[in-house]
Amino acid sequence: MTLRIAEVAERTGVPATTLRYYEDIGLLAPAERTPNGYRAYSERDVERLRFITGAKQLDISLDDLRELVTAWDGEDCGDVQERMADVVAARLAETQGRLVDLVELAAQLQSAAARLAAAPPRHGGACDDGCACTTAHTAAGPAAVPLTRRPPAAPDAPAAPDAETPIACTLDAGAMRGRVDDWQAVLGRAVAREPIPDGAALTFGHDADLTAELARLAAAEYACCSFFDFSIAVTGAGVRFEVRAPAEAHDLLAAVFGPAGTPAGLPV
Repeated sequence: MTLRIAEVAERTGVPATTLRYYEDIGLLAPAERTPNGYRAYSERDVERLRFITGAKQLDISLDDLRELVTAWDGEDCGDVQERMADVVAARLAETQGRLVDLVELAAQLQSAAARLAAAPPRHGGACDDGCACTTAHTAAGPAAVPLTRRPPAAPDAPAAPDAETPIACTLDAGAMRGRVDDWQAVLGRAVAREPIPDGAALTFGHDADLTAELARLAAAEYACCSFFDFSIAVTGAGVRFEVRAPAEAHDLLAAVFGPAGTPAGLPV
């Protein structure tokens, strides 16, 4: 059975114009033609498109996507999974770096905004080395950088338990990249990981130096991001490290530690 381009578009959610584009750049083999000249697609084409659509949702580059599609065509799922794991790991590292850059920039902007707001108004005369607009870029110290947007609460709604703990970071601009690198170096040594309610749990082998490094990083992280909750337990099975965060900060938690589990009683 063959499908026309409109039918494929309806089943996959990929517009007809995008289907033609995928053919032009080699992600899809050129469609066969019916006797009256219409494009004809197979069920295999539909499956391929669904794979491409899923990979694109991970913001995978076109070159990487071509390699993955080639592997997918080989019909060896193990090979596809291995290649995709490498691509996703590279994209994750790149995205974490971009996240760090954005938060560092936000910290600089927060400091500049605070300096400009606190400066006395000046009227008349040219800017000089002493005016706030010239020195706004100079950091006066750590600035609280909001990391998520909280939904507006109803006027009569009770305060949330974590309402006094803002989802913000006060790490000095320039220090965040080193902190993320430190976390990744340690988390990469985990032997197991599992989601827990509002957080993630990682298990490590018995290693006194590693346990001390986990404690050091957790204490440093809490000092600048106090909405995190950390715990470390040394058991016969190894060292169990748990991190939790309010629901508003789950995306941030996932960016560094992995996805959080769903609290008991809430839908997945």
